[in-house]
Amino acid sequence: MRLPLSILGMFTFFSVIAQSAIEFQNVDHDFGEIEEKNGYAEHTFNFTNKGNDPIKITNVKASCGCTTPGWTREKVMPGDSGFVTARYNPRNRPGRFRKSLRITTSDPASDQTLYIMGFVKPKPTTPEKEYPVVVGDFRLKYKALNMGKISTEKEFSKSFDIYNQSDSIAFINPEKWTIPKHITVALSPEFINSGESGKLIITYDPLKKNDYGFVSDHIVLNRAAGKSLSVIAVIEEYFPVMTAEELDGAPKLNISNRAFDFGKVKSGTIIETSFELSNSGEEKLKLRAIKSNCECVTYDFKDKTIKKGKNKTLRIKFDTSEMRANQYKSVVIYSNDPVNPTQIITIKGKVEK
Repeated sequence: MRLPLSILGMFTFFSVIAQSAIEFQNVDHDFGEIEEKNGYAEHTFNFTNKGNDPIKITNVKASCGCTTPGWTREKVMPGDSGFVTARYNPRNRPGRFRKSLRITTSDPASDQTLYIMGFVKPKPTTPEKEYPVVVGDFRLKYKALNMGKISTEKEFSKSFDIYNQSDSIAFINPEKWTIPKHITVALSPEFINSGESGKLIITYDPLKKNDYGFVSDHIVLNRAAGKSLSVIAVIEEYFPVMTAEELDGAPKLNISNRAFDFGKVKSGTIIETSFELSNSGEEKLKLRAIKSNCECVTYDFKDKTIKKGKNKTLRIKFDTSEMRANQYKSVVIYSNDPVNPTQIITIKGKVEK
């Protein structure tokens, strides 16, 4: 089927209009591997004005502050050449990168995007910088070893980088190390030579810990020096996959009015309030733990079990001594409710001088 000449003319017209007047020799550049220690890496993209009219680059916007663009500021006449430069700063940016430069011109059809890419080889570092935390014969990257969220289903292991800064071979010495019963530690390799790094492997048994929510423990690596590491975790109860019928029969924790606003009080006032906890499920509800985000908040709840259809009162006290301004405290309740095992109560208000 032949198209009318008018339609063909329109196609030709729009194709001409859409054609870019700027022609780059290349629109992307791969630096390959560059050394962080060598500083900036720069590349120049050259172009030619293939159009019939002068053209000007009005702006070049980089996708990252790590890249500084430059370009020909004056108009480029037909047949003449211009440039766009990309200056990349690899400082503190180890690894692979890909950045773009969006070019805006006086001719919208000539707007386009350039790309730079490469791999930054990090500059050599010292053990003191890479492992800033000193614990006895060892250096580590962090003061606290964060295990993250741990389920009560089974033990959980995680490894952390460690460096032997002593003059001798390092290993786990039971005579020097103090380790909680629910935690086991290992070194990989088992013996770390002087001036070498390895892994400290922490294995955590949440059932032996017998606690829920945020928990913190200490591992003493050198009793004589009194040096210790913190091991932190958030323990959550494990619930297997349950059928709809099993969920219907499971315990269900309900809390009356989850928030309490005490308004304005003077510092030193003891705020007392209570919340009703009930079990609308079929099975016995067990409160695994009740924790606050502040030692200033205490609670009274001795028997942490609630039978089917029963309710109990949770009494809470908030000591505002040494407190000032707006306060927002939380009490987290962990239970064996498989649908909502973690529920939060809030206490808020303003403490005035």
